[in-house]
Amino acid sequence: MIDVDALTVRFRTAAGAVDAVRNASFHVGEGEVFGLVGESGSGKSTILRALSGLTPIAHGTVRIAQQGTQTLRRDVQMVFQDPYGSLHPRFTVDQTLREPLRISGIGEHEARIVNALREVGLNASFRFRYPHQLSGGQRQRVAIARALIVEPRVLLLDEPTSALDVSVQAEILNLLKRLHQERNLTMILVSHNLAVVGFLCSRVAIMRNGEIVEALNVERIRAQQVDNEYSRSLLLATGGYRRNAAEAPGVA
Repeated sequence: MIDVDALTVRFRTAAGAVDAVRNASFHVGEGEVFGLVGESGSGKSTILRALSGLTPIAHGTVRIAQQGTQTLRRDVQMVFQDPYGSLHPRFTVDQTLREPLRISGIGEHEARIVNALREVGLNASFRFRYPHQLSGGQRQRVAIARALIVEPRVLLLDEPTSALDVSVQAEILNLLKRLHQERNLTMILVSHNLAVVGFLCSRVAIMRNGEIVEALNVERIRAQQVDNEYSRSLLLATGGYRRNAAEAPGVA
């Protein structure tokens, strides 16, 4: 479903050009949940923005369903880290969900909005509330509903639980896991929390300074069977990776 080959993303700064991502390559199968982990500034979120078409690519190729990102706007949707910052403060939930339907030329707004809210665990009474009238978890559910309402094939998740309380994190992760199973969504999850990645993902790429240093399945991370020295130090820095932590996300 997702094919990233030798991707380089370059930003211009006052001090010159900076490669936020360098020569990154990976593949994600249809219906797979793939994780990108690493410390802040390693280039994880930049890859998501390149996949969604929000950031231009300097070199390399990005293809989704064997097509370029520009032709698949509706099929690729993104959920951002801060659910308050990603929602328009003067839009009600109804307006927030209606906007992508209008842009995509999709009809049956009323039924789709009610169904989208129900799918993320919110009833119709939330339709005419504003973001400041919602809890953090409710705002993130609205953001997920906004992404799913156009029925995408790929969902990009940029640290979707890091701004939430621990108990709410588990609720959102369980919601994402259920949605993945019901819709057979292909997902890429960016996170610095290995317990979160282990709960949702089957394979993981570890990033450092804009480069992918190692890609492996999640069972090897659970067993701390990594080859790269940086991967090993990342596991140690996060207190190791215990199987029970992966099975109870948010407690690590």
